[in-house]
Amino acid sequence: MGVKVAKLWHMHMLAMLALAVCLLMPPIWRHFINTSLMQPVLSEEPEQDVDVSTPEDVSSYLQVGVQVNSGTSAFNSSDVATAALVSQQKWGHANAHVTDLAVSPPPPPPQQGEEHANSNVSDKPFSHHLRPNLGANPDVIRFAIYVKNFFGMKISKNEFTVDVVVTLRWTDARVAELVPAGNDVVTTSLPEAVKSLWMPDIVISNRAIGGQERISAAVELHRDGSVVKTERLLLRAKQHFDVTAFPFDHQSPKLILSSATLMSDDLVLQAMSDAALKGAKPGLFDDREFHFVSDETTVFEEVDGNLKKSRGMLVMRLRRDWTRYLQTTILPEIFLIMISFTVFWMPRATTFAMPRVATNLISFLTLMTLSISTGKALPADRANMAWIELFADSMQMQNSLILFLNVFVDWVFCTLDLKPLGEKMSNELAVLFPLMGSVVVMMCFMGRSGEHLYWMQNLIRLWMFGVQATWIWYSMRRVFEAEKEKEEAKS
Repeated sequence: MGVKVAKLWHMHMLAMLALAVCLLMPPIWRHFINTSLMQPVLSEEPEQDVDVSTPEDVSSYLQVGVQVNSGTSAFNSSDVATAALVSQQKWGHANAHVTDLAVSPPPPPPQQGEEHANSNVSDKPFSHHLRPNLGANPDVIRFAIYVKNFFGMKISKNEFTVDVVVTLRWTDARVAELVPAGNDVVTTSLPEAVKSLWMPDIVISNRAIGGQERISAAVELHRDGSVVKTERLLLRAKQHFDVTAFPFDHQSPKLILSSATLMSDDLVLQAMSDAALKGAKPGLFDDREFHFVSDETTVFEEVDGNLKKSRGMLVMRLRRDWTRYLQTTILPEIFLIMISFTVFWMPRATTFAMPRVATNLISFLTLMTLSISTGKALPADRANMAWIELFADSMQMQNSLILFLNVFVDWVFCTLDLKPLGEKMSNELAVLFPLMGSVVVMMCFMGRSGEHLYWMQNLIRLWMFGVQATWIWYSMRRVFEAEKEKEEAKS
């Protein structure tokens, strides 16, 4: 029993000693033992009946950058050993005989003549990216813009969104060699065309930042040297809109083309004559806020300092349908003024004083809300007022006069206790204000063109204040006479 315990104790001590040696062994010795155990055993002579690795066996190694027998780069014996290990793991050989692999020596350095030839090869593609008429006349790019869809205008942001097809046509004799034999025309993708031939780099110059998305693009190469590029774009374009006649305005959204690289000395634009490739799609503006009037494609040259560009432009002339604003803004404001007129039809009893004031104030606040809502739909950087603002200002001015004169009549009726005169004044205003308001509305509609709105505003105010000032003067005269008669009656 004691012998067994001693043996177990000795075995336990040996195990503890082995564990301590493993833990306390210096890192360099552990590294030496690990690398020794991991190195393959390479026989000096090839064994019989053992498959020898070939360059094809190390294809997985060649994919990561080491090339065997390619003549492009050299590798050392450690690379070969690693490739042999990959081959051994892939095919299950017992040993990988690295010595049997054919390793090509590094290629000799290129001679001076070869370097010159390589430089010519690298320069050849660059010549295809130079414009065809370099050193001669400017290259002519014919263009057409076709509006496929129109997604409306954001007047407040000076933006509009369209879906367009842009067609470009130019001549480059060098593309004839890119057309396969037996074909007169070949179609290629835009990325491939950019690599192989010169592109004029035509862009929409008034697009918003991040406002262009290419839906499709194709380039046709003709054997006669003509090149046709067709591109469909979803665009968000920037433009200042004239809203002085809003909502009776006409708008002219425009798309402007130009080269992003070349000046007008090197490239000029020319509009295509084919009407089917340009303009707006027929029936595009049916049942829209705007009605189509006409379109025009033009070319002009623009000089801004050192920037001299030939630009092409498509302009669509549109007329806004103002009937929707008649229902949402104009008529509601007229109805609110008519509600304010009713304060002069209410009885002049003291119990109706608060309803009269509340009716007038609620109408005024509603008019202010409509005016603010309309102002948000217009550009914040507009120079002049819009027609709709003139109309809202006129309605608010009438409402303010109604509020003031209602208080004036209550003062005569209640404070001065001139009830017969107060009733008479209230009846006069119940007729005078509708007549004055009707004239104001007609004067506003006479200025629908948006021209001279400030003069029209001053004329309307002069009319309103002139009428009311005359009536107030006449009413104050009657108040003084009534007060005088009342004092005489008391005396």
